[in-house]
Amino acid sequence: MNVEERCEIIRNSRPILRYCERFSEGSEKWDMTKHAHPCIELIYYMDGRAALEVGGRRVDASIFDTLVYPANCAHFDALSGERRREIICLWVELPELVFERPLLLHEQGGMLRELFKMIHAEGQRPEPDPYIVEYLLKLLLTAIVRQAESADDPDRFLREVIPYIHEHFAEKLTLQALASLAHISVSYLTRKFRQYTGTTVVCYVNRLRVEVAKRLLIATDGNAAEIAWQVGFESPKYFHRVFKAETGESPSSFRKAYPRGREGAKMKV
Repeated sequence: MNVEERCEIIRNSRPILRYCERFSEGSEKWDMTKHAHPCIELIYYMDGRAALEVGGRRVDASIFDTLVYPANCAHFDALSGERRREIICLWVELPELVFERPLLLHEQGGMLRELFKMIHAEGQRPEPDPYIVEYLLKLLLTAIVRQAESADDPDRFLREVIPYIHEHFAEKLTLQALASLAHISVSYLTRKFRQYTGTTVVCYVNRLRVEVAKRLLIATDGNAAEIAWQVGFESPKYFHRVFKAETGESPSSFRKAYPRGREGAKMKV
């Protein structure tokens, strides 16, 4: 089944949201046993990372990633050392839409993140509007199908570069080093990275660092300068400028808005 056939199915279908939750590492909602669901399971990583076993092979997912499990696909989510792992989990009933295998998608421009957040917000209302939920699910599924197609293109070197960035974001990352890792030129990396993610390498790295900095501002007593160095910024001044550009507020204002040092603190993300 090609992408156009899948999109046509989505347009003419009535997807039903059977489960909609957002939870973090300490939640009892995590199922650490090998299991499967009769619905399509969609997971977006708001924070942290995970080592998964899907179909007998290991899959590593981390912040900004989307996981798609086909209906009845057995998978196992192992415990990780990530204290702040947080996901949005959706179960979607749509028997007509068949995925032959699980999918791991890296974020492209923030669309998946926003759609997951909107679906979760509507799904948590006392009386969710079925029309809004159906409309948002169709948008999300269409975006996933289209991104899955682009993820299968020949430029699979990005599958090495992006996980490397997630593992080493707090270190000094240069375009030349990343290009050398993938055995390509800097110009080719720059062009293809923007096509794939919708942003530049620098902006992607900064966004990742800011997301981690948010957690540290809430959960620790470190000052902004210490946190800036910890997440990889070369100066507190640059950290302040990037943080404000990403969040609309300064690090100090962000910290004041939330209880500090509490595991259950909620974030405006």
